Amino acid sequence: MKQPESQGKDTVEFSSPESWGQLHTELLQSTVNRVYTRVPFYRKAMEKNGIKPDIIDSALDLYALPFTTRKDLSDNYPYNFFAVPLRDIVRIHSLRLGISQPLALGYTKQDIEHRRGLAIRFLTSCHVIPEDIVQFCLDPGLAVKACDLAEGAEALGALVIPPDPLSTDARIRILADFKTTTIVTTPSYLVYLLAKIPEMGIPLASLSLRRAILVGESLADALRDNLEVEFGIQAISAYGIMEAGGPCLAYECENRQGLHVAIDHVIPEIVEPGTDKVLPAGEAGELVITTLTARANPLVRFRTGDITRLIKEPCACGRTTWRIMPVVSRCDALISVRGVLLDSTLIEKFFEKMAQKKLDFVIIVKNRQGLQSVEVWVSVSSEFFTGSLPDLHNWIRIAETAFEEVFGIGCIIKPVELETIARWLSTGQKVVHL
Repeated sequence: MKQPESQGKDTVEFSSPESWGQLHTELLQSTVNRVYTRVPFYRKAMEKNGIKPDIIDSALDLYALPFTTRKDLSDNYPYNFFAVPLRDIVRIHSLRLGISQPLALGYTKQDIEHRRGLAIRFLTSCHVIPEDIVQFCLDPGLAVKACDLAEGAEALGALVIPPDPLSTDARIRILADFKTTTIVTTPSYLVYLLAKIPEMGIPLASLSLRRAILVGESLADALRDNLEVEFGIQAISAYGIMEAGGPCLAYECENRQGLHVAIDHVIPEIVEPGTDKVLPAGEAGELVITTLTARANPLVRFRTGDITRLIKEPCACGRTTWRIMPVVSRCDALISVRGVLLDSTLIEKFFEKMAQKKLDFVIIVKNRQGLQSVEVWVSVSSEFFTGSLPDLHNWIRIAETAFEEVFGIGCIIKPVELETIARWLSTGQKVVHL
């Protein structure tokens, strides 16, 4: 095994397997005691199953504990999942993530330090240095991910251009004028952006761009090869969920044989969707995360909805942290568009509220030049469309603005005849990929 290089690396990632087992047991015992004592949801769920915190003798006892879902977090909005007094919370993020009520994520000073530390660990592995200029191009729904990564980049001394609501053309102009060296975005948006640059008359060779840090979506090997060969940039992938661990929960090393999970902060496991059976390493299933160091919002067996595989063998880079393979699909009703999670049920409620009546509509997810976009084709019946054409256009404008505010991603609302979408409605298909 390659010996760890301490220079520029977090040496905890090279701990022995025995050390990981001991650390997981100690931190899991502490976490379970804390949630049982301080979070009513967990106390009730554990008592219902006859579970006491003292059952935890090793990390394997984790499998006896109850699962946590996004619905559980939503149902206990805003403060009921907090494990510390409100006076200890220094930051709160409210996320919708495609469910009926928002999620309230609280952070203590220690939580923020941990997330910043994970961002620094990842960015250091990407060889980001103080001389770098880091530009963020992310949808509003991914703004929280940008916050953690931007703080990590600033801590390393890099110059940061934060996310903004600018058009693609404006972002390209900034990329060229400010001599951006590192871009943080989703894989699909990067492909779209790079295709637009020559259209603006800017030679790719004139740019200072050296690397792309890609979040929100899985990075396919074929796409990475194309980016690195055709555009001469390094493409690096990270995985994260905002509920547990943040955007740098797992990341690639130079060997690109999966994404190293921060198992000093979380315990990952893979379960079989439908049966909840814990699967052995190497088998595909739903990724479940238990936090170990979170203070404000510790989570036990949180279901991510992402389908992946877990690898426990040490990597050729010398790190002994477990790895996950890129996410291949989801096992819940949520759909991912440019890394933002959407639920058709919530979208239906949104349009009922906007129109003050039930509407027939279909969500169209389009893929153009690798970039996903959302259109909502709404049937304009005589019951709905009772005013003038300007009134309809005004309603569409208001609804499109509200949609982006609620879901964190823009959409185009297209009025159509019922016959246009009837073939999908007749089969109950609410989401169509074109």
